[in-house]
Amino acid sequence: MSTITSGAMEMNWDPGQRLAEVHFIGAADATGEEAAPLVDALERWIGTDGEPFGLLGNGAGLRSLDAPYRQVWGTFLRQHREEVCVAFFNLGPAIRIAADLFRVGTGLRLKAFAKEDEARSWLRGMGIAA
Repeated sequence: MSTITSGAMEMNWDPGQRLAEVHFIGAADATGEEAAPLVDALERWIGTDGEPFGLLGNGAGLRSLDAPYRQVWGTFLRQHREEVCVAFFNLGPAIRIAADLFRVGTGLRLKAFAKEDEARSWLRGMGIAA
């Protein structure tokens, strides 16, 4: 397992499951500056062979996302639209709406759930070992 921390965000990568898990350390206002190192690490971890992978995000503590944060993750996820499945849980109401709008606007396989077990179950149904 590999781990990277940037600001209030931490991401773990399990190469066997091809699953990245992101969570926030305490209350967080996520920025593009903090997102860039995570996206760079994930780009290295997934490789260039186009294998499917999952992104599981725990939104507990997440208060806001700035525009550069959305741009950094949006660019990466659009580039990997065919191989990524994204599941979020513990999102506050405003962040959940933003996630749903992002899904509609990008066509990503992305879904928000109330609980972690629901998010993991959906990822497994999408073929990601979670």
